[in-house]
Amino acid sequence: MMNEVGDGAHGLDWLENQVYRELDIFRHSYQPWVQPAADMDGKPVVDVLIVGGGLYGMGLAWGLLRSKVTNILVVDQTPPGQEGIWLTSARMKTLRTAKHLTGIEFGIPSLSVQAYWEAKFGRAAWAELPRIPRLEWFRYLEWFRRVLEIPVRNNTEVVAIDGDADLVRVTVRQDGREETLFTRRLVLATGLLGSGGAHVPAETVKTLPADRWAHSADDIDFTRCRDADVGVLGAGASAFDNAITAIENGAASASVFCRRPELPWLSAKKGLENAGFMRHFASLPDTYRWQFIKTIVETPIPPPRHTVERALSYANFQLCLGSPWTACRMDADKVLVITPDGEHRFDFVILGTGFDMDIARRPEMAALAPHMLLWRDRFTPPEGEDNEMLLDQPYLGDGCEFQERVPGSCPVLGRVSLLGAAATLSIGPLFGGLNGLKFLLERMVEQTCRGLILETLDVFYDDFRERLQAPKPPGALGSTD
Repeated sequence: MMNEVGDGAHGLDWLENQVYRELDIFRHSYQPWVQPAADMDGKPVVDVLIVGGGLYGMGLAWGLLRSKVTNILVVDQTPPGQEGIWLTSARMKTLRTAKHLTGIEFGIPSLSVQAYWEAKFGRAAWAELPRIPRLEWFRYLEWFRRVLEIPVRNNTEVVAIDGDADLVRVTVRQDGREETLFTRRLVLATGLLGSGGAHVPAETVKTLPADRWAHSADDIDFTRCRDADVGVLGAGASAFDNAITAIENGAASASVFCRRPELPWLSAKKGLENAGFMRHFASLPDTYRWQFIKTIVETPIPPPRHTVERALSYANFQLCLGSPWTACRMDADKVLVITPDGEHRFDFVILGTGFDMDIARRPEMAALAPHMLLWRDRFTPPEGEDNEMLLDQPYLGDGCEFQERVPGSCPVLGRVSLLGAAATLSIGPLFGGLNGLKFLLERMVEQTCRGLILETLDVFYDDFRERLQAPKPPGALGSTD
């Protein structure tokens, strides 16, 4: 177990002073520049409202603050200290991506996870670290938010989104009360669940009591697995993570079922994780975007080797290859699972069956979804390359913003952006990890700032001209700067 004192471990107080020093060095002389806006009652509105206080939401918020867009707000439906997936559905022991990847620092080295780790545990500890532990990663994100004083409003659920050509109207619910927030720009940084929701095969669970099954993305109470036999459908990383978690919480056994005769081993994204592809994917012709993403989504993602080896190290873990679930129902007090190799009985089953990419499933999008431009409205796949799920993804603009299917039908769409898996076909395979995070957030900050300056250009120019009419101060010689 790591100690918080070690060779070179100067402590987080020391690191925070470093952060403030670097911010001071790079402060330039810039000030907040976005011209204020008001709603129809004359009340000030937020310039950018970000829904989701997880990794992407925090990173984008800091990128905007770094660019002196300071009238922002992050809302998250969870209580403070529970943002993102790290304490709920993420059950891996360590992050799956390389420890040296960066993305949310925006040029401030002391904000990096490496600086955090070295300040807390020492440089030698970082050098020896194979991967970042999940819970320490979450503590880092909490520290990041606190040090930068990112404005977050917790326990706030978005229930409806609407608006017009000038403002987005967001209905939120907090403590049972609803209110309306107005913003110039809305960013949905709501992850996989915000792009549609968990994919649950209806035939698999239609006869099962609700307390006998869960999706791997659910916040599962694993104490129910003590002394239980647990079956897991799916062979991705989360399926193995859930099986391991069940065993570590006292399950009598855990079995992972894979329909293929062997585990996938080749990652379709591996050769694409470079700055050129990640930064410029959104500028590729539609045909290339389609071909890249279709291949990626139709190629099974292999679970990490270290995760599989960890699962296989448990005597009460079983990997069942070539074993799709052909039927699932209750048999007395057990869940009966039928596969080509026979019958299996479990006390509890977990579905590691992925996510749907259907933004129209989100209830808060009800007013917007019918008007969204989809890929099927703009693109016809080459013969033999259809994929209905991808065709139903929204066709987004350069800043991940939705677009209208019929011009003028829902102008607020251009003020709403999506940072989530349903944006993959438009923006690239940048979601669900750290590999493309840096490039996506940089694009979002640039495009958001571009939109804000262009729409306020008249007021900006009028203020510029008015300042030129300022009276000369007494005794002024040369510039007053």
